[in-house]
Amino acid sequence: MPDRRSVLRAAGALVLGFAVPLPARGGAAAPALTAYLRIARDGRITLLSPTTELGQGTWTAHAVIIADEMGADPRRISVENPHPAAPFRRDVGTTPAMNSGGSWGVRYWIGPLRTAAARARTMLVATAALRLGVPASELVAEDHAVVHRATNRAIGFGELAEAAAERRVPDSVHLKPQSELRLIGRGMKRLDVPAKTCGATTYGIDLRLPGMAYACAKLSPVFRGDIETWDEAPARAIPGVLGVVRIEGGVAIAATGMWAAMRGAEALPATWKATPHDTLSSAAVSAGMREALGAPQAVVARGWGDAAEALRGAARMLDATYEVPFLAHTPMEPFNVTAAISGEWLELWAPTQAQDRLVSRVVRDTGWDRARIRLHTMQPGGAYGRRLHEGIASSAVTVARALGRPVKLFWDRASEIGQGWYRPAQVARLKAGLDGQGRLTAMSIRTAGTSLLRDVAGRPVELDRTAVQTLDDTRYRVPNYMVDTVQRQVAVPSLFWRGVGATQNGFFLECFLDEVAQAAARDPVELRRELLAHDPRALKVINLAAEKSGWAAPAPPGRARGFAFVFSYGSLCAQVAEVSMADGRPRVHRITCVLDCGAVVLPDAVRAQIEGAVTQGVSAAMGEAVRIAAGRATNTNFDTYPILRIDEQPVIAAHVIESTEAMGGVGEPPLPPVAPAVANAFSRLTGRRIRTLPILYALHG
Repeated sequence: MPDRRSVLRAAGALVLGFAVPLPARGGAAAPALTAYLRIARDGRITLLSPTTELGQGTWTAHAVIIADEMGADPRRISVENPHPAAPFRRDVGTTPAMNSGGSWGVRYWIGPLRTAAARARTMLVATAALRLGVPASELVAEDHAVVHRATNRAIGFGELAEAAAERRVPDSVHLKPQSELRLIGRGMKRLDVPAKTCGATTYGIDLRLPGMAYACAKLSPVFRGDIETWDEAPARAIPGVLGVVRIEGGVAIAATGMWAAMRGAEALPATWKATPHDTLSSAAVSAGMREALGAPQAVVARGWGDAAEALRGAARMLDATYEVPFLAHTPMEPFNVTAAISGEWLELWAPTQAQDRLVSRVVRDTGWDRARIRLHTMQPGGAYGRRLHEGIASSAVTVARALGRPVKLFWDRASEIGQGWYRPAQVARLKAGLDGQGRLTAMSIRTAGTSLLRDVAGRPVELDRTAVQTLDDTRYRVPNYMVDTVQRQVAVPSLFWRGVGATQNGFFLECFLDEVAQAAARDPVELRRELLAHDPRALKVINLAAEKSGWAAPAPPGRARGFAFVFSYGSLCAQVAEVSMADGRPRVHRITCVLDCGAVVLPDAVRAQIEGAVTQGVSAAMGEAVRIAAGRATNTNFDTYPILRIDEQPVIAAHVIESTEAMGGVGEPPLPPVAPAVANAFSRLTGRRIRTLPILYALHG
């Protein structure tokens, strides 16, 4: 039978009202008012955030949400990740799990966190009312204390915490009205920036444990390949090397230091098992996807009207095929997990976005009892979806078992880029029908490529929604519309990448709409206004982007502008790119970005995310592509996988429309419009339609 602290509901999420997190190493936890909050006797609040801090400022946003609703001082709130448990899992149509992604970090958790803070405030106020001998209705929680204004008496949160934690958690509470919120939607400095600026933040790769060994993975260079033979002697000859352990996909060379482990991996000779895809190439991947565009069977994702019939009766039909390549995540910190075994207990330190998935994988692969695993989430040094993959954790446990000591297993840069799970390559064939007046009457879109969700799930998926993302929920209204998709699985592993399918399909649709505008002799923005005439919110976004970029005025001499609008993750984003060519070298000078993400918690963090996403989008659009030959990636470092350099950085003009609409995502929506805006600008500048990425390859081959 659940006791008084056991179960309550907050904003539709199951929340446990007691100290679910295990006590901190070296001491007992402070009193817990809810699963998310611990308050120490000195008043210091520890917020147990259900999301990984991936650099977006999510932890600061969570602290602001708690502080505003609770009446706390945000400067006295510290944030950490708990071990996976029910209160920290979210359910957005899948099995509830603790993970971070999909731009859900703030918009999903603002409700549960505000409710948890309101419950804590109510419990503190009730406790103070007993001590002061006054009705709770006469008290307010502010400035980290409960205050009786009539007598100017106050009791700090720390003094009340222990007794408050013994109270019954209220089933229902009232949230503060908007007029009483003092922090949400206003400026506040990020909590994590000072430590990161001075180098004090401990990332996964930095963690050191007493007696810890370092193990460098040496993996088959062929995707999904495995090792056949190896000779340990040359590796063991390297000073500091402790041994070689068999792991999934290869071996790990363990040593007393990271450099020795890397040298040992380089010295170890190995042969690799043959695979059915040893001859796979980028050309073969492309040919297979393009062949699928003509497949007789496809999975329909969305449609209305009769697109096929309307296309047959159109006065003019356009037909174009677009393609995007595999993209690497290229985080600054390569893949790593630290494992330590003590008797029947297993501790893991991982810079992960997917806590439950990682623990479940270790249980499945090693047979370890889930109840005897303790996961510490480390801050990742770059993520973008890369930290959703969990396979390295099981290998780290294998090495720690073999050595009988704590082990940090890591990939070197060549493996991180050459073996990292990528954003899928994909193609799309788009058809449009125009009537005699140049109006768009019909559109059909077919996408084809490897299924990301199939790779992630490890089983067939009939309809991969990432393959049609932004196409199946487009805000455009065409009289007849149809979207379908065909899977062509290849051995190259795929994973979520910042913006996921919106980065592919946004490029396809927005570039094709420019082709439609050109064919109809229409201004690209005016065409979009017509297709969004029913949508005042979207019109406001594209009109502001046109205004702020000077779209109606001629571009500066030698330059051209391109436009794009993409709806993704509940947010609307329009961008205008301004580009030029000098001595045959393309350059992006300026990106004007307008984002409507609904309500905003941290305005400065939203602008920072726009700038980061746009920068990454320009980098990917201009020069990034994983090239495949002989079943492997040909680019395995930054010399062959070029990312945007500082002297190539465009000016970014960010404009945020704050509204009362439901909160949308921020970390991902500014990225998908970048590639089509830039490509449309270069198409206008050069007169050559860009239908493949990256743009450097499209322009120069």
